[in-house]
Amino acid sequence: MKKSGIGYIIVFIILLSVEAKAQQLHSLWVNALPGLNSTWILNQNAYGNPEFEYSSSFGLTGGVGATYFYRRHWGFNGSVLLSKLGQSYSGVQAGGDADRKVRLTYLEIPLQMMKNVPGQLYPTWISFGPDVLILLNAKQQYNRDGGNPLSFPDGMIDGNVKDRYKLADVALNFSVNRMYNLDYFRKIMFLFSANAALGLTDINSKNWQIPNTHDIYTGSHNFYIGFKVGLMFKVARLGGSNW
Repeated sequence: MKKSGIGYIIVFIILLSVEAKAQQLHSLWVNALPGLNSTWILNQNAYGNPEFEYSSSFGLTGGVGATYFYRRHWGFNGSVLLSKLGQSYSGVQAGGDADRKVRLTYLEIPLQMMKNVPGQLYPTWISFGPDVLILLNAKQQYNRDGGNPLSFPDGMIDGNVKDRYKLADVALNFSVNRMYNLDYFRKIMFLFSANAALGLTDINSKNWQIPNTHDIYTGSHNFYIGFKVGLMFKVARLGGSNW
């Protein structure tokens, strides 16, 4: 019993030391993260035409970032990502079977505060903060078989529709991040991140804020939820007090 008790204590001490070292106070890391998002445009804008059903849409994301653990339980992360957002629609529109895909490509720059979640075997952090999205490209694909004429057929054209969307969006970004050491010297970590972002601004440009068939206009907002995986590399240890 005594040997077992001593063994448990040793294991407990090792786990605590691993967690403390893994967080590496005052350390600066760079990371590379690819990922996949389930993407949505909340509040459909059909440009005065009948709306139809949402369908699942996904988009790749990825980029580089930097993380600094400046207090024992607090850190900061900034990233530059290329993200594919948008929305797919499929169903009956004006009596015809229709499919519509809106594909938006953004340069995404999330700036997040990080808070440690205590009591975890592996370093776990929640992150939150503003997210700036700069529109690089916007395309629409549309097809409809049969049905009645649309009120505004030009709204459903195929091709480049960048002029219909604002050049920038501001979102609120939230994520949960877990890190795993990959080497003895604790200079490389594997990172898994679950992310969600909600756009705070109407993404439609002023000239395309067109009321629906009920003569009501509601702003459209980007939203996504997804995950990223990648590697973190320690590049420096910066000075500071241990608090």
